Amino acid sequence: MLEKKKDLRIVGIISKPHGIHGEVILNLITDYPYSIVKGTIFYIDEENDKYLEVESIRSIDLNTKNSAIIKFKNIEDRNDAQKIKGLNLFRHENFAPNLKEEEFWVDDLIGCSVYTKENGYIGKVKDVAKNIANDNILIKRDANSIEIKGIKEKEFFIPLIDEYIDVIDTKEKKIILKKNPEYI
Repeated sequence: MLEKKKDLRIVGIISKPHGIHGEVILNLITDYPYSIVKGTIFYIDEENDKYLEVESIRSIDLNTKNSAIIKFKNIEDRNDAQKIKGLNLFRHENFAPNLKEEEFWVDDLIGCSVYTKENGYIGKVKDVAKNIANDNILIKRDANSIEIKGIKEKEFFIPLIDEYIDVIDTKEKKIILKKNPEYI
């Protein structure tokens, strides 16, 4: 996962040009691909001053490739499209879709402190790994981490599922486990 930039959420990565009229294939990273519509602004830098505006969307393929064919304003031909190949596209948080109660953005988990149900500090979330079955949080232990039977590594994964996770509070940057990971 890419590190979160200020006030921005990554939506996709421009893969390559598609055809000769300036269209590109956008590899989607967002869970809300249908929120990308004509006029959507994507920033391409951390300062929020360089951006691309969606002119049209020809195809969104979520079944096989998790990608879309997109045309951006002022990208008129294959040469222009080649110049933006590989760019990460970010949407400002203010223009992101609204989340339902108890939903959160995955990148908000990075940096959260993780505790046992008895309030013992385990470590901080370093990354989130997306897998087919479920996402996993990568916990990095530090000098303040308590000892947990069976965990000797400085970094380890915990599945991001109800069986293991009791509370996720992204405002307080705190995650409380239902049970200690016993599979490591």
